[in-house]
Amino acid sequence: MLLTSSLKPFAPTDRVASIDAEVEIEGRSWIGVRFRLAGVVDQIQVPAAVPEIVDAQSRAQAEFAAAVLERHRGGTSGPLNIGPPPEIGRADDLWRTTCFEVFARLPDGRYVEFNISPSGQWAAYQFESYRAGRTNLDAGVRLHSFSAREDRLELKAILNWNDWPFVVAFGLSAVIEFKAGNISYWALRHPSGRPDFHYSDNFALAVRPGESR
Repeated sequence: MLLTSSLKPFAPTDRVASIDAEVEIEGRSWIGVRFRLAGVVDQIQVPAAVPEIVDAQSRAQAEFAAAVLERHRGGTSGPLNIGPPPEIGRADDLWRTTCFEVFARLPDGRYVEFNISPSGQWAAYQFESYRAGRTNLDAGVRLHSFSAREDRLELKAILNWNDWPFVVAFGLSAVIEFKAGNISYWALRHPSGRPDFHYSDNFALAVRPGESR
């Protein structure tokens, strides 16, 4: 199943024309996400890739590709379980510069937050309620690919977490820092009158029962 949507800026900016996002619900323990930004990319502050993270992510990608090939050859069936990537790359405060974010809500009101940086760094948290009870989530992120051209930027990632089948709604967002120092905030909605990706109405991509299983 593929969920698609366009993010909206909290305040207009002529340096980013659009940000589109996709969530691909493919298996029981992982999802794929893609963010596409159109704009003046050379004015965006893009975190530099961290070589050791890129190497570890590349090895994980090779293992995933081998698992897909084995399935196509008839060696496996059912949802692919690619396992969690190495812990290398986990970091806090990624939202202080350019990064992309995925929020997901569970039926009991708890929700999780994934931060994905073009550098390969990532974060995953669980919250008991609105901005309360934050703990590190037993999950992982693998940066699948990142590319930046003159007018387009694209990031793709795999998010590993065992509870994806129980998610009832998604929130998607982005923080874009410009080289001039100012920051643009993008989300599905901005209902609270300020940039607040944790706000309940930002979980605007609903998943019908059984769709994520």
